[in-house]
Amino acid sequence: MSGIEPPSVAAALASEHPDVRRAVELVGQILVGSVTSSTSSSGFLQATLGHPVSELVCESRKLSSIGHITVGLAFAALIERFDPQIGPGDDDDPPTWGHVKVGEQHLAPPSALSAYFASGQLAPAPLVVRLCESFNYSGAPQLKVYTAAGDRSHGAAVIDAIMSDADGAKSLFRGRALAASEDNGLVMEVSELPAVTRANIVIPEAVWSEIDLNVAAVTTRRDLMTTLGLGVRRGVLLVGPPGVGKTVISQVIANELVGAFTVINVDARAGQSVLAGVYKEARTLGPTLIVLEDLDLIVADRRNWRDTNALSEFLAAMDADPSAPILTLASTNDVNALDAASIRTARFDSIIEIGYPSRDAAARILTNYLRGVPGGDSVDVQFVAAHFGTNISGADIREIVRRTVLGSGSATQEGLIATVRSGRFKPQLPQGNYL
Repeated sequence: MSGIEPPSVAAALASEHPDVRRAVELVGQILVGSVTSSTSSSGFLQATLGHPVSELVCESRKLSSIGHITVGLAFAALIERFDPQIGPGDDDDPPTWGHVKVGEQHLAPPSALSAYFASGQLAPAPLVVRLCESFNYSGAPQLKVYTAAGDRSHGAAVIDAIMSDADGAKSLFRGRALAASEDNGLVMEVSELPAVTRANIVIPEAVWSEIDLNVAAVTTRRDLMTTLGLGVRRGVLLVGPPGVGKTVISQVIANELVGAFTVINVDARAGQSVLAGVYKEARTLGPTLIVLEDLDLIVADRRNWRDTNALSEFLAAMDADPSAPILTLASTNDVNALDAASIRTARFDSIIEIGYPSRDAAARILTNYLRGVPGGDSVDVQFVAAHFGTNISGADIREIVRRTVLGSGSATQEGLIATVRSGRFKPQLPQGNYL
């Protein structure tokens, strides 16, 4: 004997599909003569609608992560009003409610369950409304309405009504900052924006003027552009080396627009695989600002990259619905890595270069970072900036101040210059080979 205990039946079946688990459960119950009335999702349909599942028809709609929540809220209102019989949502799992925080509101919409509505409640015929967290193995939530074959039109009307109510519930997300990511599909969650303003960043005024011109297309000049048939959708690409303020510029514009606009920050993984879904949501939550950081990770030059799916999806998303009030604000450290098709006019109407700051600008940036720092008031920022040399970014200046404070607890003029001379504020890879 090896001394190893055989796994229990439950443990052995844990990774199997629910249909397999239910079949084995029923066989075991039949063998011992103890069949129970455990209800699967299919059993619930047959018990409530009085027909085998094969004789029913189903209307369905795929949902985004936000759609899953808003449809759940619309569904919850129907459940509260009619108090229907509740059953499982996914396979034989019990009915499930979720939890989401939107601003100061704590919501608990259903996330996976079925509800039987009698004739005369939602439609002249009985039906089952089902909200599913996943469809097969795709991970995409779905709303389904089941009816007898002859009542399909009633099912279609009910599902359209629920989707319409859910669109109204999207006002909970409209005007907020959202983070878009990918996890078996598009996931969008309410997020917070850093509290930054134009005073927090030192860049040439011409940069702000060019950005403001593009913002006007979706704000003050929106009606005029629409009337003239010139389109309101705009794209702005910020180009420059790391640390020069591209991200902060995007954050400033996001802070200025959020409330009147929905702001969607898209991470690189979502940009590569679910960008079409992001822009589809943007059209329903508009007007919208979409922020795409590190665009070169999403739409690299097709000549140097085998996978062109992300590029194709990006081009299609940028070309769709030119009248939609959407402003795309993207950035890249390497414009030469981008595919030429991705940056043509009408996809990106302005390409703005953000370079390294001049000596005077570097001194102003240093002044910003020294505010409130012990010893900062006595520093001659112009004198220190004269020691910076070329190709120093705002991020480098911030690190000079941080390293100086970490070393001595204050930021004296002598300490700052010593940090600059050390060169350690710019991380560098070591030279040589390691075995």
